[in-house]
Amino acid sequence: MEELLREAVHRLAQGRSLALAGVAERTGSAPRGPGALLLAEPGGPTLGTVGGGLLEARVRELALEQLSRGGGGPVSFSMEHDGLIPRDRQSADVTLWLQALRAGDDVLLTALEEAADRLATRALGCLLWESSGPPRLLARRPEGASGAAGLFPGPHGEPAFWLELRRPCHVFLYGAGHVAVETASLLARMGFACTVLDDRPDFARAERFPGAEEVRCRDLEYLSPDDLPGPEDCALLMSRSHSLDLILLRAILPAEPAFLGVLGSRKKGAFLRSALAAEGFSQADLDRIVLPVGLPLGGETPAEIALSVAAQLVQLRASGALSPTLSKKSEKNC
Repeated sequence: MEELLREAVHRLAQGRSLALAGVAERTGSAPRGPGALLLAEPGGPTLGTVGGGLLEARVRELALEQLSRGGGGPVSFSMEHDGLIPRDRQSADVTLWLQALRAGDDVLLTALEEAADRLATRALGCLLWESSGPPRLLARRPEGASGAAGLFPGPHGEPAFWLELRRPCHVFLYGAGHVAVETASLLARMGFACTVLDDRPDFARAERFPGAEEVRCRDLEYLSPDDLPGPEDCALLMSRSHSLDLILLRAILPAEPAFLGVLGSRKKGAFLRSALAAEGFSQADLDRIVLPVGLPLGGETPAEIALSVAAQLVQLRASGALSPTLSKKSEKNC
């Protein structure tokens, strides 16, 4: 989302008017859920996607028509037999919000810049689009709203579109070996932000992890608070030894990340859990460790293992299990 907003700012600053399409509601067979975005420009490249295929082609066409009219508003479809039959919201499979972004609107430009900056700093926020005028930047979602995006009654009874500012799920990957290289690459392609940490300078090099957000050379036995995941983050342990994984688990478990996976066998898991239990970690702490990490696909090569790990995180994200709103600490801080 941050990339899309910054691209919108870039094009608008160049005097190029755009159209934004965002999925607001979904039921049935629609391919993408609320929060999926598409940025269209007359004669220019499209950024983002609301599902591809005939739906996306039709949405792009309608979004550009919205650009010629100005303002914004919802459009709903039934997906029957790829017919994209227009429907009202009550009988629709998908409802999208189409919004004109016209160059020369300094208030619009400022709102989009501030939204992108909030994403960069991981601050909470929400964009609220009404049928006319620039978006408003809110500190949180409208009262009673849930999810990543949706429609909400505007001040004059007309529908408005709210869009939560969500950063990609952040994965702290401890260890920079062969499996980590493959895992970080896949996670980047799946829309995760990945920070890789290793204590070996020859391994912790940015050129080995071109898709990672950051690569840090750190002493893994003495991590700083900045090198630990937060309650909305995931942690993957792919270090070179059982003893180092044990040290890492001692540091990471109190941080209560949204997901904590460790590469290895069930025998390794039994060893680590037994050692942690002897040190006073609770059964609840031990139950949060996913070891072996990854879906049981049966592969053995680094690329195949990475696929199983990435697939597990994608599955959890799709189920909502990695949503910040479900994080225990996030709820406490609201």
